[in-house]
Amino acid sequence: MANMGDWAFYEQHFAHARLQHYLARTSGDAAAAMELYRWNVAVSGAFWQSLAYFEVALRNRLDDRMTLRHTARGRSGHWVFDDARELGRDANGPGRHRQPYKDIDRAKQRVRDNRKTMSAGQIISEVSFGFWHQMVSRRQMALWPDLADAFFHAPNRAQPTVQQPVERLREFRNRNGHHHRVWSEDVQGRYDDLLGVAGFIDPDLRIFIDRHSLVPRLIAACP
Repeated sequence: MANMGDWAFYEQHFAHARLQHYLARTSGDAAAAMELYRWNVAVSGAFWQSLAYFEVALRNRLDDRMTLRHTARGRSGHWVFDDARELGRDANGPGRHRQPYKDIDRAKQRVRDNRKTMSAGQIISEVSFGFWHQMVSRRQMALWPDLADAFFHAPNRAQPTVQQPVERLREFRNRNGHHHRVWSEDVQGRYDDLLGVAGFIDPDLRIFIDRHSLVPRLIAACP
């Protein structure tokens, strides 16, 4: 049995091809490569912790704004069911959907699979982060005048101010979710994006996330 501190152990469990990137980064120093691998796992996990706060706060704030919009238009039910087809059908033909509509359909299916009540809250809890990115993207420009108010503390009401950092976070989140290396990415930049958008929602939320995050400490300790 390989010693847990040996390179052979890492190759046995974490794949030779994956580890070659770490060896290249550390100029062939196996001990340093193993330390970098552990750091990569640690900072990835720490980022998930901060994302856990951020994502729930983001979706709740957008839900609040969409609910107000829905009510102001005199619509019944909940906006997530999209009875008005605002997120709706693509003009390219019947049966084709815009991405947000697909995301809601998939969320509904997960609710059914989990044998939960088909409530708005259950659906929203199952919707992917990509959905919320789409909601603040140019694809949903018609919603932006109302959704901009979710980011009351942003320096301006321009959509790219929110959309661009959320898009970068989505890409980083997906990379992190597949357990790819993040030391080759701008981890500090993505953490700044997360805190920045959190601060647009509520400066106290930014402080809270930063206060409870291990990311800054781990970035400072990057081998």
